[in-house]
Amino acid sequence: MKCLFSCGLLLVIAAPPVVAEEFVLHHEHVLGTSLELRVEAPSRELAAAAERCALDTIDRLDQTLSEYRSDSEFSRWRAGRLRQDELSEELKQVMAAAEFWRLRSRGAFEPRVEELTCLWKNAAAESRIPTSLERREAVDRIQSDADGVRLSFNGLAKGFIIDEVCDVIREQCPKVTGLVVNIGGDIRRTGSSPVKLVVADPRDATVNAAPLAVVDSREPLALATSGGYRRGFQIQGHHYSHLIDPRTGLPQSMVLSASVVAASAIDADAAATALSIMGPQEGMALVESMDGVDCLLVTQSGILTSTNWPGELGQDEGAGKKAPAAGKDSGLLVEFTLNRPKSRRRYRRPYVAVWLEDVDGFPVKTAVLWIQTEQPGPRWHRDLTRWYRNDRLRLLVEKKKMIGTVSGATRGPGDYKARFDGTDNTGKQLKPGKYTLCIEAAREHGTYQIIRKSVSIGGDPIERTELKGNTEVSRAAFKWVPVESKETKPKQ
Repeated sequence: MKCLFSCGLLLVIAAPPVVAEEFVLHHEHVLGTSLELRVEAPSRELAAAAERCALDTIDRLDQTLSEYRSDSEFSRWRAGRLRQDELSEELKQVMAAAEFWRLRSRGAFEPRVEELTCLWKNAAAESRIPTSLERREAVDRIQSDADGVRLSFNGLAKGFIIDEVCDVIREQCPKVTGLVVNIGGDIRRTGSSPVKLVVADPRDATVNAAPLAVVDSREPLALATSGGYRRGFQIQGHHYSHLIDPRTGLPQSMVLSASVVAASAIDADAAATALSIMGPQEGMALVESMDGVDCLLVTQSGILTSTNWPGELGQDEGAGKKAPAAGKDSGLLVEFTLNRPKSRRRYRRPYVAVWLEDVDGFPVKTAVLWIQTEQPGPRWHRDLTRWYRNDRLRLLVEKKKMIGTVSGATRGPGDYKARFDGTDNTGKQLKPGKYTLCIEAAREHGTYQIIRKSVSIGGDPIERTELKGNTEVSRAAFKWVPVESKETKPKQ
């Protein structure tokens, strides 16, 4: 009886479960790109502990797998300073996964493709295409596995590191109930809270473009996207993808992007690379033959999804729909560069707003709003003083909040493009006339800057025009390409 009473008493006085919050953390220069962590934890201290686990794991595995560090385990092994039996379990696992995907993809995924990458890079520096003989010799070296052939595990190393981060946090931070790890667009999420993962449209490079697809899931999964639509070689005015078919020596051209959902980030990463090399038919056949792997392919002729693809396509898209020959290039196209502070200490990413005002100073269209929406973010977004003041006025008229509808996460230093599509915040066509383009940036412990430029929007195009930069936005430019509409479309 005493035992039963004691147990019952413990049940009565037990504290209610602590509700987890989501903490969003960003870091730059992680594996040559950016890191985003979304941590569900009962406190900020526990989220910080998970963050430390993630950064320590990334640093440790970078020391193991990096091909850019001469002192890494991979570099020492490649240089012959380590024997096979001296390798760590982590490097052995990456090598085994690479071999699995090389065989499963029938050579489309190939770590030794670095031999061809160097060939194309050197030829591009001479403004020429590698000859058929040069390509054939490089392919032969790859297939013969000759000594000295260049090797790279870039096609899956990042995925492996993401998986390890998730495993370490699960073991060392058991009170973390949910996690999203995003390194340069390769993502893995754990936990059961609903999460929306976005697939970008490779045909539209603007940061405010509508997503191609959204994966809405409560299940743990990984998502990776690969494609040669942005990176590659410029040779005599033509763009060639950096993704080269190791079986032919030629850059792939049929698949614009391949997005893969899988149980692990290493499999999603490797499969996305392989599918970017394969043609649509061969790639789709591979995915349909594997359990737990699904894909979305954007090809030169259409959009394809595997049978069990979990995401929803964008409103204007559909499986099999023909992809446009060119990106969406009409409207007011704005380019800008967020400056990299000279100080080496950690810094806060700037809040950024890009919008149009009419002649009365009314903000008719907000194209970019990068802020921190969770606490303590809301008290800092007021540092975007002009946008915030104008938005108070706009809210009275339109009764629609921009924060929460068009806002997005802050971004690190780099080049960005945004597009105004010729409509206002309510979706109505803008009337021809004079407007003011505004680019505003404010950084905690940094500076406040704004660029304003008068723009005439109408039936006449405006050639690319450079704007004077500043401390936060080092470079900016715009051009206007008339939008075909009821006002501009010629009468029949």
